[in-house]
Amino acid sequence: MILPMLKYSFLVYHGDYEKFLDDIGKIGVVDVIVKKDEDSEELKEKYRHVKEITSTIKFLEKRGVEKKKQKSVEGKDVFEEINKLRNEQEEKLQQLNSLKKEISLISPWGDFSVDTIEKLKDEGIRLRFYTCSSKRYDEQWEREYPIEVIDKKAGNVYFVVVERGEEEIELDAEEVRAPEKPVSELKHYEKKLEEDIRNIEKQFDKHASQSIKALEEYRKEIWETTEYEKVWENTLAEADDKVMILEGWVPEKKADELDKYLEKQKILYIKTEPDPEKEKVPILLKNKKFSEKFEMLGDFYSLPKYNELDLTPFFAPFYMLFFGFCLGDAGYGILLGIVALLARSKVKTELKKVMMLIFYLGVSTFAFGIISGTFFGIDLYDTKLPVYSSLNTYMEARGTDINQQLFNLSLILGGLQIIFGLFLKAINETIQMGWKFALSTIGWIVLIVGGGILFALNYFEMMPKQMINILLYVVLGISGLFIFVLNHPRRNVFVNIGAGLWNTYNMVTGVLGDLLSYIRLFALGISSAILGYVFNSIAVSMSGNIPVISIIVMVIILVIGHGINLFMSGLGAFVHPLRLTFVEFYKNAGFTGGGKEYRPFRKTGE
Repeated sequence: MILPMLKYSFLVYHGDYEKFLDDIGKIGVVDVIVKKDEDSEELKEKYRHVKEITSTIKFLEKRGVEKKKQKSVEGKDVFEEINKLRNEQEEKLQQLNSLKKEISLISPWGDFSVDTIEKLKDEGIRLRFYTCSSKRYDEQWEREYPIEVIDKKAGNVYFVVVERGEEEIELDAEEVRAPEKPVSELKHYEKKLEEDIRNIEKQFDKHASQSIKALEEYRKEIWETTEYEKVWENTLAEADDKVMILEGWVPEKKADELDKYLEKQKILYIKTEPDPEKEKVPILLKNKKFSEKFEMLGDFYSLPKYNELDLTPFFAPFYMLFFGFCLGDAGYGILLGIVALLARSKVKTELKKVMMLIFYLGVSTFAFGIISGTFFGIDLYDTKLPVYSSLNTYMEARGTDINQQLFNLSLILGGLQIIFGLFLKAINETIQMGWKFALSTIGWIVLIVGGGILFALNYFEMMPKQMINILLYVVLGISGLFIFVLNHPRRNVFVNIGAGLWNTYNMVTGVLGDLLSYIRLFALGISSAILGYVFNSIAVSMSGNIPVISIIVMVIILVIGHGINLFMSGLGAFVHPLRLTFVEFYKNAGFTGGGKEYRPFRKTGE
């Protein structure tokens, strides 16, 4: 759910304003209303600096070095030193890459004395360096000219021609520039660069173990200063700059502490209800323990507007079911659940919700694995296990199988989510515009739900056909009236009829397309099971007959194969239910989105 917000307007005497900002920063509940279209260049630069510090902290954390007792150092000095080291490292890496290329080019020429070549040149003896393919090299050249073959490598011949005085020898080969330095000298430079880079890496490791806290403190300091200056930039000065006016949003549940402070300090303020139609009210979500784990998924798309429903608690159960449907292996579900529970106690606080989300998804995967009869790629319906054997016999007697039932289940779940989305759309329209604007959506709900119920009554012969026909006309009449005549209270009836026809075309084609999209649940579940079965078959066929080695080979293939399948199928199980949520469900629920995240001004650096 979206927590209600209150708008505060503070009027503070200029002499007390700095202390006021410090105090409300410590309380940390006011999301300051931004008056300017964009931040000043100074603020932008400071925000960029905060990102650079964050990037440096992440760079050190990724090194995986065990943290030791943190050194008492200035975070600014650490940041500047690390930046200097990174620039130096990048420069040396570029030099090393260039040097390696140069070494590979001149390595065929081996070691030589540059001084000797120069002395020979002074005596009128010139050395010219040539290369050509082995096929083009003519050994007759060696008998006709003073030639010394230096090396033969990768199908090429590298040789030197000696010329005296004015003599010029022409050969059908490529002349190359004489190396400026011997290979031994270049390799000495190479080792020196590699040693320098290793020393820089050691300094990075040292900072990773001792200096992260100092960097975090430095980031906190810059962040607080920047936020403080941003508040100043969005403060209005009135009455000859004697009165400072600041506006902000405060969650209704968090307003008591602020009100007590304002009353105690005798600060004048005005507290009003928000007007969502005219004001960009920030969004703060508060859901129950189960639903809150799925808030991070909703953030991938958009936060809701202030005056619409938070769909998190409504899509969370569906997403959990859809993930389990797509992965659909009881063994994988157990594995996900165990890993999530073990990791939860070791990860940072902000990642504990992620681990619990993975645990829920693992439970769903286990449940659908039991339903589909898949355990690490083993088809349980083909085994002689009592329950699965009986179910398989039962389905075969009725000309069906588990795959057909899973296909039907994917469409049923899709239909339920679409209809549920329409109910939410009607509620959303009622909240935002009034119940009269929801009549068209209500008409479609009456038509789809009422028609489905009447079809079921007729199919199972639970009511006389004549009565069903009467009820059908009632359903068609009510839904037709809402869809074609009363779909918009501010338009005339003829415009409404035209709009209703167009809406009907979009609705019919849209709902049909949306329903077919849910077949992907079945398809992904089948592909996961097939891949698991394939890896099992490969493991059995390639293990051989040697007693101990066969088991080792089989285990290795199974671990690698199922690891690949879990990653690939898990990725699909994560992405495709998101698509069904953000495209099919959000559309049918009339989700608008575009909400602004609630970000209070606080003196904590968070």
